[in-house]
Amino acid sequence: MSTDETTEDAFGFGAVSATAKDKLKQIRPSAVPENPFDIAKIDAVAEIAGFVSREVSTPTPYSYRSAKAARPEPRIPLNMRVPVSLGNAFQRFCEENRYSYPEALAEIMKRADLPTV
Repeated sequence: MSTDETTEDAFGFGAVSATAKDKLKQIRPSAVPENPFDIAKIDAVAEIAGFVSREVSTPTPYSYRSAKAARPEPRIPLNMRVPVSLGNAFQRFCEENRYSYPEALAEIMKRADLPTV
């Protein structure tokens, strides 16, 4: 069989060109529509259906402390082994009040009228 011949493929889908190169030359991209959707209309329908946009309307400024920023006073490591129930209660207190562990300890000491200075 020569390379110019066309044959029926084994699966019965029709004539197959003898070379893949010829088939690849026939592939052409389709034109993409400029803007197939009206975003404002889609957003309006989504709002009626109760969906909330996840896109940020205004950028939120991030506040962070530089790693090299001086702390108000020196720190010491403080490690304790506490019962699981007490540790869980302390962690829950921190999470519910959005305290770091040092902030939570300071708050507990303040509530107990213990001086921290």
